[in-house]
Amino acid sequence: MDSNTYQLYINNNWIDSESGETIEIHSPWDNELIGKVQAASATQATQAIESAHEGYKFWRQASIGRRVSVFKKIIRSLKHDSDNLSQMLSKEIGKTLEEAQSEINRSIEYMELIIEAIKHMHGEIYYGEIFEKHLKGQKTGYYDRVPLGVVLAISPFNYPINLSITKIAPALIAGNSVVLKPSTQGSLISIAFYKHFTEAGLPNGVLNIVTGKSSEISSALIQNPKTALIAFTGSTETGNRIASSIIKPIPLLFELGGKDFGIVTENADLDLAASEIVKGAFSYCGQRCTAQKGALVFNSVAEELINKIVAKVKEIGKQPMIDNSSADYVMELVNDARDNGANIVLEGERESNYLSPYVIDIVTTNMRIFREEQFGPALPITRVNSEEEAIHLANESAFGLQASVYTQDIDQAFRMAEQLEVGTVQINGRPNRGPDNFPFGGVKGSGQYMQALEESIELMTRGKLTVLNRA
Repeated sequence: MDSNTYQLYINNNWIDSESGETIEIHSPWDNELIGKVQAASATQATQAIESAHEGYKFWRQASIGRRVSVFKKIIRSLKHDSDNLSQMLSKEIGKTLEEAQSEINRSIEYMELIIEAIKHMHGEIYYGEIFEKHLKGQKTGYYDRVPLGVVLAISPFNYPINLSITKIAPALIAGNSVVLKPSTQGSLISIAFYKHFTEAGLPNGVLNIVTGKSSEISSALIQNPKTALIAFTGSTETGNRIASSIIKPIPLLFELGGKDFGIVTENADLDLAASEIVKGAFSYCGQRCTAQKGALVFNSVAEELINKIVAKVKEIGKQPMIDNSSADYVMELVNDARDNGANIVLEGERESNYLSPYVIDIVTTNMRIFREEQFGPALPITRVNSEEEAIHLANESAFGLQASVYTQDIDQAFRMAEQLEVGTVQINGRPNRGPDNFPFGGVKGSGQYMQALEESIELMTRGKLTVLNRA
């Protein structure tokens, strides 16, 4: 088989699709064909879940020490291969090499952190003597957490390793098994990264990797009665479809879209605000759930801030979007704003899937780019007259991932932060995930639950009480 054609990993075996069908992966940088992945069948997706269920029976019994030992072996192997993995990631999803190295190194570090987290978690003992008037004997309760079973991890294209490892590492260290369904763009690096796991001594079935067309395999993965938890990062629309299609109540750990507004007050350091907003809006071509996707700017400082933003943005050239359809969507939103009276302060350019930044002023709530997640290099600016108006507009959003407040008045900062309906408020900083020991999550259309280290392990386990009765 061609070395650039990657296989499925099911029950400790690398296999081809039943149909022989593969999916081509092209680099966003130059459209070069860089590899192919298998288009799994629904039957093979079911086999992956069955394999994981069998593997779980053994892995759940492994001691914490055994699991930690396997993780340490994986970490050593990943560190040795980190340069190659970074180059693969950069080529497949259009990140700079520096950005790719950061993601790989951060993901390895997350594994080290999750090892320390599991070491410090412990059960609890409950004594029944407090209710001795009602008891004929003595009771002692031993409360612990146990794994759930098969975790289905569905990862996105933009952070294929970091946003899969934050699902897979806590799942495995807690004693669960995993089926990974990576985004098609991002599958090559996912397979290369998690191949290190398959070579580290995990029992058969504990980790399975299934690639293919979501339309053909999603139901088999999501609706399988042996799927115990779904951890998904992606669009709100897809998350809602997953939630509506499950056939039994199971935990859903969703990290969904965001419309992360930056509120710039009359008390802001405008140089700082401009710098942070530009970094937040345009790094990785705006293709992040935590990108600064809108600015709500007090009228009194709007002109000065916009001039500073434009000066910085002019230094940014064209960057590749993940594909042409993503660039098409950004342009739809830009043109809708233009047609509805917005002022295109800085006109970007497009060449195939490459876009340079757009800065758009006088954006109003009837424009799609105000409401929708653009996921690309276009910054909409809406002018406001007060804290109350800014908070109202931010909270009207269907999303609730993060928001930024730019002000040098600490009382104003915390007053506004308290009222914003989001998972995280950044004061004088752009939206961002991390450090990875910080809880991360959203509300409303951005998901539910705050995940970090111990929190993620707890979400991927359940409480279990054992009661010792004595006469």
